[in-house]
Amino acid sequence: MNASMSGKSASKKIVNPLDDMVGYQLRRASVAMFDDLATALVDLDLRPTAASILLLVGANPGITQSAIGRVLEIERANMAPQAAMLTKRDLVARSASDGRSQGLRLTALGKTIVTKVRARIAVHEQRFIAEFSEAEKAALLRALKSVWQD
Repeated sequence: MNASMSGKSASKKIVNPLDDMVGYQLRRASVAMFDDLATALVDLDLRPTAASILLLVGANPGITQSAIGRVLEIERANMAPQAAMLTKRDLVARSASDGRSQGLRLTALGKTIVTKVRARIAVHEQRFIAEFSEAEKAALLRALKSVWQD
């Protein structure tokens, strides 16, 4: 094969049949946003799941691990180590809830970290939606929720 032929084939535009598939685009967008958020939280030593748990606890003091698991669709076997790690880091504390259940609440350090998490998420999301109007953002949120909510 001569050099001019190899150059032609190398520059040929690849047709991607997935480009018009909603699921493919959602997955690509999700991966890009998840990776960016993970990077934004790395110096706080938090992963997106742990940050999500902290945000839920902050908004719902006394929430149980099982309720968090239901909201975030985290299996019980995965939720327990997350809660234990956040407790060990003194970001959440356990307190009596209803009967034998224990609720979670943010500690003072947890409240400080949640403030930082919210700020990081705001910057993170702005990177992805800067070109969207408020109406477009609201429409996108409605459309995305309609895909996964019952």
